[in-house]
Amino acid sequence: MGDVAVGYAAVLVATLFFGSNFVPVKRYETHDGMYYQWVMCAAIWLTGLLIQLFLFVMPPDVDGSWIAGANGTRVWNASATTGRPDAYSVKFMPMSALGGVLWATGNTLSVPVINSIGLSLGLLIWGSANMLMGWASGVFGLFTGHKDMLNNPVENYVGVALAVLALTLYTQVKTGEAAETKPCTSGSNTPPHVIGFVNEAPDAVLLGSANHATCETASAAGTPARANSKAVGVLMAIVAGVLFGNTFTPPNFLIFNHLGPADPLDHIFSHYTGIFAASSLWFICYCACMRGSPLINPRITIPGMISGCMWAVAQTCWFVANDALSVAVAFPIITSGPGIVSALWGVFVFGEVRGYRNYCVLFVAITLALAGCVLIGLSK
Repeated sequence: MGDVAVGYAAVLVATLFFGSNFVPVKRYETHDGMYYQWVMCAAIWLTGLLIQLFLFVMPPDVDGSWIAGANGTRVWNASATTGRPDAYSVKFMPMSALGGVLWATGNTLSVPVINSIGLSLGLLIWGSANMLMGWASGVFGLFTGHKDMLNNPVENYVGVALAVLALTLYTQVKTGEAAETKPCTSGSNTPPHVIGFVNEAPDAVLLGSANHATCETASAAGTPARANSKAVGVLMAIVAGVLFGNTFTPPNFLIFNHLGPADPLDHIFSHYTGIFAASSLWFICYCACMRGSPLINPRITIPGMISGCMWAVAQTCWFVANDALSVAVAFPIITSGPGIVSALWGVFVFGEVRGYRNYCVLFVAITLALAGCVLIGLSK
């Protein structure tokens, strides 16, 4: 485990960046989000490459990796605990890449989820599944065989429960046109404004103009086809949440079982390569389904790259926080904290939330989220 102070600093940075990485693309049309998610994932991979180059120039001094040599020199000890063939390189870990594939697949699945069951219900289902799955992997050693040691498990359980409750309340805050109770029209070109999302909720969906599909499907409410579509949407939301919640499971399995590099930063490049590879695969499939005519807004490219870089920085900090604080502590805080940040953006910068009721609901949600984060932190 790393330094606790470093862990909480990483949590803070991850929370701020996850809660703010939608800002660069806020005013741009993302259509169905597929092009945006691919550009975003390309930037994630490039950030991972830069991190890998940094590690090449400044390799971390992992405990046990250096031993005393003759004449006071330091000699690299290529032990199994470090997983490094030499001081200036790192093995490519396919299992760490698998974690990235899981995230990118869940990110892509969220697009049809929104069109099937709407943003609020989709966010609630995949956000809760994501938080609980990641938390369970730390507390109960799910899939990794490693259980995190907590000084006060009860505080941790209560904190997670409050965080899930806060996520439920976030979905009840009406924003933009919805806050003014305007009717849904299929001809609307105004992209929906959304706040209160957790980290793994893909920005491509939350910021995209999915209102066309939403309006069309809403008009068919009550029909058998609509019921089937909703059932499929709920199932996909659960699957997306499970995939999000297990993005750290493959690299953690390697770390906890001493099958790969002990330093979490050594898994970054492999993890981000998996993200970009899976994102590219799904984007190719999407282009094929669209018969070579994907919905692309060139203006989203640079903002999407900035958004991806911010996400990659936050995810890197999450790796550090997991190592320093444990998954059971870092995961629920980082999946609930960004909702507070994004809500503040929505209130004070974009003016999306209006009305006494919405302010009250948002206040209660933020209070519960903060209380949950405090309890989770104290449980360490």
